[in-house]
Amino acid sequence: MAIKAQNILFLNQMAGPLFRELAEDLSEALPGVSILKTGHPDTLAIGSSTNKLVIEAYPEYERASYFTRILSWLRYTLLVGVAMFKADRNTAIFIVSNPPLLGPAAWLVNKLKNVPYIVLVYDLHPDTMVSFGVLKESSLSTRVWRWVNRMVWNNASAVYTLGPVMAENLAKQFDVKKTLLGEVGVIPPWADTDKIKPIVKSDNTLTTELNQQDKITVLYSGNMGVSHDIDSILQAANILKDDPKIAFLMIGEGAKWQDAVDFQKRHQLENLHILPFQPEEKLPYTMALADIALVALDAGAEGLMIPSKMFYYMAAGAAVVGICSGRNDVSEVVNAAKCGVTVEPNRPEVLANVIKELSCNKGDLNRFKQKSREAAEASYSRTACMQNLTSSVVYVLNS
Repeated sequence: MAIKAQNILFLNQMAGPLFRELAEDLSEALPGVSILKTGHPDTLAIGSSTNKLVIEAYPEYERASYFTRILSWLRYTLLVGVAMFKADRNTAIFIVSNPPLLGPAAWLVNKLKNVPYIVLVYDLHPDTMVSFGVLKESSLSTRVWRWVNRMVWNNASAVYTLGPVMAENLAKQFDVKKTLLGEVGVIPPWADTDKIKPIVKSDNTLTTELNQQDKITVLYSGNMGVSHDIDSILQAANILKDDPKIAFLMIGEGAKWQDAVDFQKRHQLENLHILPFQPEEKLPYTMALADIALVALDAGAEGLMIPSKMFYYMAAGAAVVGICSGRNDVSEVVNAAKCGVTVEPNRPEVLANVIKELSCNKGDLNRFKQKSREAAEASYSRTACMQNLTSSVVYVLNS
């Protein structure tokens, strides 16, 4: 049955630049005016670049504690739930996998009012929580969570995720043939290669501010959560503390952020600088500082997530070192693009040696940096990725 939606209601509590760009480009492909409801402060401050998308302020995601996280999830879900129930058949709902109650709410609206919905799965839950021992596979909460996931995904018009390996794992958990798309679609994260691009350090406004002159800058930017091998990066910085030409820069937040700050202070590491997330307008400059950029997945996270910052690193022309194990989307991208190397998690000595070797071998380093930028422009630019996504979503909405 054809959907023929005229507009999309986008629901993402923390809609950063990638999702904002996704919403803008999909809105341009539809005849009506779409709406994005989010609590992301940068997205609310920047607004939409097209009059086909209206961005509305909703509760922000509060990361201070588990209690504030859950409370902010509930507030957001309750408020956007009202908007869902007001939607009609001219509207398609586009949700993400977090907050977790968005899926059941969209399913309920679909059953009551026949309003279609599309799901974008960022991280595979509860798989990640089971993998890291937060939940047991046999627990009631895990079994209920998986049952709810199947119900939501089976009734979606389309289910998308971020990488081919993630898509394979996701497709095993529900009947993809029940969706209009008929498969798990892949929306690889991208970077705006016109905005994120290499900048010579002498022309980068942050070089002096962050003391990166004449340094090989090793950058980690993004979430520092339980699924990220932050410990290996910290230990590698400690191992390389006496090398004056290597500087580590870590930017982000999450459960391990304070651990990183405490580690730096405890070991008095002058080669390690740790910052919270920076305003979006600084992103082109923080990314461009990187000579070597780190993507860190702890053991057990393989095939369950792919950090979007990797594609920003590539757009900025940084050599990528993927900390990951097994078959996963990070290693697939790095190997295909020939833009860096991978090391096993929890091997800080190996990681330190790789960083040391790249800092000493400018030929390999510069080749990886060039390959990164080339792959970003060819395969992971906003234009390349959104062309594929737009045609896929329009197909679903007209099937």
